[in-house]
Amino acid sequence: MNQELIKKIDELIEADRANIAADVIKLVNIRSVREEPLPGAPFGAGPRKVLDTVLEMGKERGFETFDYNKAGVVSLALKQGEIDLGVWAHGDVVHEGIGWNYEPYNAIEYKGCIIGRGSTDNKGQLVAILRIMQIFKQLGIELKYNPALYVGSNEESGMQDMIGIPGNEDAQGFLNVYKCPKLSLVPDGGFPVGYGGKGSVRVNMRAKTPWEGIRMIAGQTGAPGLAEVWFKTLKDCPDMEGCTVERGEVLKVTAESAPIHTSSPKAEGNMVTFITRALLDNNLLSEEDAKKAEFLNMASLDIAGEKFGVAAGGGATKFLTFALVSVSDVDGKPEFGVNIRYPIETTYEKIVEQLTAFADANGFEVVAANRGTNPYLLDPEWDVIKVLNKVANDVTGDDKAPYTLGGGTYAHRLPNALVYGMNGNRPPEDFPKGRGGAHGKDECVSLDRLQRAMRIYARAFLALNEMEW
Repeated sequence: MNQELIKKIDELIEADRANIAADVIKLVNIRSVREEPLPGAPFGAGPRKVLDTVLEMGKERGFETFDYNKAGVVSLALKQGEIDLGVWAHGDVVHEGIGWNYEPYNAIEYKGCIIGRGSTDNKGQLVAILRIMQIFKQLGIELKYNPALYVGSNEESGMQDMIGIPGNEDAQGFLNVYKCPKLSLVPDGGFPVGYGGKGSVRVNMRAKTPWEGIRMIAGQTGAPGLAEVWFKTLKDCPDMEGCTVERGEVLKVTAESAPIHTSSPKAEGNMVTFITRALLDNNLLSEEDAKKAEFLNMASLDIAGEKFGVAAGGGATKFLTFALVSVSDVDGKPEFGVNIRYPIETTYEKIVEQLTAFADANGFEVVAANRGTNPYLLDPEWDVIKVLNKVANDVTGDDKAPYTLGGGTYAHRLPNALVYGMNGNRPPEDFPKGRGGAHGKDECVSLDRLQRAMRIYARAFLALNEMEW
C-alpha cells in the first residue's frame, strides 16, 4: 500500500473535521421517521427528504448519482459505469421518543460529538463514507473497481426499501428490481468485520381474558421506555420504589427504563419488569390480574427465552435473545410484543410453534407473528474478510476476530455483504449512564470515531484494489 498516499489521505481527513460535522448536522436536522406514504415517498416525506438531500450533495461534489425510485434508495458512485462495491447506509431513523436533554432535530456539536436523532444510526456513518469518497475524488485516486455509497430509507422498520411493499409501485424493493453490487459493506455495526447475524421475528401474545381492575400500556411509539397502569376502582396505594404514583380522579402508576436496542435486552429487565413487580409486591391486583402480571414479568426477564421454551444457539451466531418491547390494551386484554433475535440453529417456524403452545398453556394466545430477517453466515476464511479484518485492526490497534451480529442490518438482505464498522457511538464523559446511544435519548456520534472510520475505509478501498474479489 502506498504510504505517501495514505499520509495525504490522513491529512485531508484530519482537516475535514468541520465539514464532517456540518454534513452530519444537516442530515440529522431532517426528521426522517417513517410516516404515511406519499406519491414518490413510500416511507413518508422525511425519509424521502434525506434521499433528495444526499442526491443534491452528491451532484454538487461531482459524483455519479442515481435515484432508484422504485425502491426508496439512492446511490453516489465514484465514477461512471457499473458499480462493483456498494457501501450501504440508511437515512431513516427511529422515533425520537421523550425525555431528551437536547433537541433531537436541532443538532449541535458538544465535546467532539454531534448530538441528535440518527447521528450514530446511521447518518454519521453515511457522511463518513461520503467524505472519504470525496477525498478520493479530490486526490484523483484511480481504482480498478467502482465504489458507491448507497442510502436507503426504511432500514429501521422492515427494510421494505429492499424487499418491497406489495401493491406499492414506489416501493417494489431494490432486490426485486435492481442489480446488486458484487460486494457490499454495511457501516452499521462495529469493526473489525461482521460476517453473519441472527434472524429476527416479532411475536404478539394476548391474554384470553381481560384485566379485571387495571389497564396497562408500555413501550408505545414515542415512549419506548415508559410503562403506565391505570386502576379502574382503586383510588390510593402506597408509594412504590422505582415507580411514580399519581393520585387523582384515577389512580395511575408509571415506571420507566432507558430505551435499549432490542437485540440487547437487560438481565435486570425493563419498565414492564419494574411496574409489574411493584403491583405484585404491594398486593394491588386481583388473583386473575396477578396471574397476567406474573406472566408479563416473566416475559420481561426471560431474555434468553428459556422459560418460554425457545432458547437456542451457542455457535457462531451465539444465543437467542428475547426482548419484551411493548404492552398494549386490546378490548381490555393485555397484549405484549416480543422481539426475538434467533441464531442459525433454530427457525422462525419452530419459534412460533413453541411460543404458541407455551402461551396457550398460560392463558395467552399468539395473535401475530411477523418474520423479519433470516439468520445468515458467510465463511470467515474468505480472503476479503481476512484483509478487511486486518485493515481495521491495524488502525484501531486491536487484535479482534471477525464477529456475528445480534442486530439487523442491510447485510441480512444483500448478497456478499459484510458489516464493516463504524463503532461511532462514544458519548461525552459527562453524559449520564443510559444516554447517548443509538435509539436512545440524546443519541450522539463521536467525530473522532468517524474520522477513524474514514481512515479504515480509505485503507480498505486501497487494499481491495490490490486483490481479486
